[in-house]
Amino acid sequence: MKSFVILLVDDQKFIRFAYSKELEKENFKVIALESGEKALDFLAEQDVHLILLDAIMPGMDGFSTCKKIREIERAAKTPVVFLTANADKNTVIKAIQSGGNDFALKSSDTKQLVEKMYKILDG
Repeated sequence: MKSFVILLVDDQKFIRFAYSKELEKENFKVIALESGEKALDFLAEQDVHLILLDAIMPGMDGFSTCKKIREIERAAKTPVVFLTANADKNTVIKAIQSGGNDFALKSSDTKQLVEKMYKILDG
């Protein structure tokens, strides 16, 4: 089974820790960073298979980060799934308009997220 490299970007340490643990159980290799700025620096140098991006972060939010990811040649086509605690219509529209491929609600049950990730990665 192929091991996919996932970039997880979230300002909350607990979220990075919890999601990394759960995704590693599913055979994903997770790189967890705490800001959009660090993600952009990383993506300028490294390739990943998929990006999980928190929508609301201090400093550069996920929407601005995603727009800038689309400007990085090596990362421009990398799927981005927004993680959000609030999936209201405006948040979803902003996620798609900023270049996101999909969105998922933050939850302690990562089963739906993992299914969504595999669907994107295998598709």
